[in-house]
Amino acid sequence: MKVNYSAQLMEESAFRHLNHLERSGYRADYDEFHSLADPIYELPEDDREAAFEKVNRLFFLERLKLGDHVLRALEAVGLIPKRRRTARKSALTQKAESGEIENQEAVEELAEHAEASEDEAQAEESETAVAEMEEDDELEIEEVSAEVSYDLAREFEERIKEVTVKRAINKVDEGSNVLNRVSGNPIIEMRVLASRFSNPEEAQELDAFLIQEFMHAKDMVDPEFDYEDAFIPGNPSVKNLITARFRLLWNMYVDSRLARMGVVSVLPKEARYREFDNFYRKIPEKQRKGIFEGLWKTEKLTHEELLSMATDLDTLMSKYVDPGEITDEDKDYIHLQGSPCPLCKFPTYNWVDDPESICDEMVIEAIQIDFPDWESRDGGCDRCIEVYELRAGVG
Repeated sequence: MKVNYSAQLMEESAFRHLNHLERSGYRADYDEFHSLADPIYELPEDDREAAFEKVNRLFFLERLKLGDHVLRALEAVGLIPKRRRTARKSALTQKAESGEIENQEAVEELAEHAEASEDEAQAEESETAVAEMEEDDELEIEEVSAEVSYDLAREFEERIKEVTVKRAINKVDEGSNVLNRVSGNPIIEMRVLASRFSNPEEAQELDAFLIQEFMHAKDMVDPEFDYEDAFIPGNPSVKNLITARFRLLWNMYVDSRLARMGVVSVLPKEARYREFDNFYRKIPEKQRKGIFEGLWKTEKLTHEELLSMATDLDTLMSKYVDPGEITDEDKDYIHLQGSPCPLCKFPTYNWVDDPESICDEMVIEAIQIDFPDWESRDGGCDRCIEVYELRAGVG
């Protein structure tokens, strides 16, 4: 598996990181960067872009080790086997630091060396990991587990053609996707804000973001998850609602597995429950907590199961609520955010669950004139209730 970084991401990430170090009083890397980059302005204009890219790549991968965030995330989710990486410096790097070679020569040779040595180091570390596993004939339980994890990671690594990490334009643009998935040569494309690489003190947040997004990508190439670009029926509002619920349920599935692995996720369990509670607060509290805990403890889910639960409340409740805890009739009166108002039929986010308990009797009569089968427990959106209050002269 190849890991590629876009020139734009490397340039902006290195620039932001070096400026942060300089403002924090650590000027060594900042000064070294400018000692290599500033002379490039003296080159012919047509040669500058390639020269700057070499310097940016050198600092992104070799000096600042910003690419290690991506490698650690790939290892954490099992897309590549875990490998030992050392901090030893190459001979060329040492020569450059001691001033034995000229700046421009150092840029070109170090950049080329960085590209070549990265693949060699990965191959060497991979062979070392395999050799170390094969040396022990009598494996403990933990070692057996490690070998299984290694084999699974190797399967994913061989299945994926490459990983491309690009600069995201904004937070909406951030995330992961899998290209060429159907053709059998999948490429994981990750988009991330360059600003996430700027502050070393926020490295854990960056790692958590990358890990969660690579978990989504791993699911997308996992035959057991069986991801597909499903068609979601309904108008745009309904589609957006189902998509939001699906994203929440999938994030919960990712977070729960990371928690069992002992890996820090973007949101802890308590924060994810608050998000779940906001979407499903109309479900009685006991059943709501039971559904969340049931989802959190589920070790295997498929794309189809998640989408079905996001689309249909009954599917979600039948999977995690014991029969008899809540009747089918009671389920019909659970007013989730985005469900259509029985009066105007539009998706409703501000429900009045029992208008009869807060409205004048004349308001209820006015509604039932237009909707004879409507009952107070059917509820309605706050806009419709306000309209009928005005019509009844009590608003």
